[in-house]
Amino acid sequence: MSTQPDPAESGDGPALEPIHVLRPRRTDALAELFREFEEDTGAGYETVALPRPAPGAEDATQELPAVPYGGGPSPAPHGVGFRRTALAVTVTAAAVLGFGGALLLVERDDDGGTGAAREPSVSARPSAPASGAPGGDAPGAGAGCTASFRTVSSWQGGYQGEVTVTGAPASAVEAWTATVVPADGARLTQVWDGTLSTAADGSATVANADWNGSLAPGASVTFGFLAATASDASPSAEVTCAARGAS
Repeated sequence: MSTQPDPAESGDGPALEPIHVLRPRRTDALAELFREFEEDTGAGYETVALPRPAPGAEDATQELPAVPYGGGPSPAPHGVGFRRTALAVTVTAAAVLGFGGALLLVERDDDGGTGAAREPSVSARPSAPASGAPGGDAPGAGAGCTASFRTVSSWQGGYQGEVTVTGAPASAVEAWTATVVPADGARLTQVWDGTLSTAADGSATVANADWNGSLAPGASVTFGFLAATASDASPSAEVTCAARGAS
């Protein structure tokens, strides 16, 4: 905005600009500076020769340390302490595995011993079974073998019995058959380690199984049975045996 001159003066003259009054222009000095710069540029620069590297020389390089991923701490070096720890862990694991294997072997041996104990025993006993055993045992004699009976357990309405068949001391046995006649009207209902055949009068015939028919001289074998009875008397049975000698 133009400033009017003093009212005492004539108003025909040019208006005064504030910028010219407060800050005079310096265009001449700026132009002089650019002119000097162009003169210096036209004169050019001094060329400086750089030394060439010696033949076969390579720039020296230095490998920077690896930056850990995620900014976490770098892993510890595998020193002597780490190797000792790994060795201790390996020895401990081997000891645990060996101890576990020994336990498994002991358990298997125990199971095998139990199973063997449950199998019917076939032992060589040269002497004939003694008579008068508890439970009303009644020994009987036949051709080439003897038989004896004993009561294993009893309850109201039945009992469990066992018969032992023993071969003659001087000859081997190829097959045997035992006859069991229970007292007081009892009847055999189940037999193991033998084959059962029951007659109408209650007597039972038990033949050898496939695996226990052959007996060495004086050897013996047992079979068991269950019997049902209506008597409260002590269980008893009469047993006899017949055998066929080995050819």
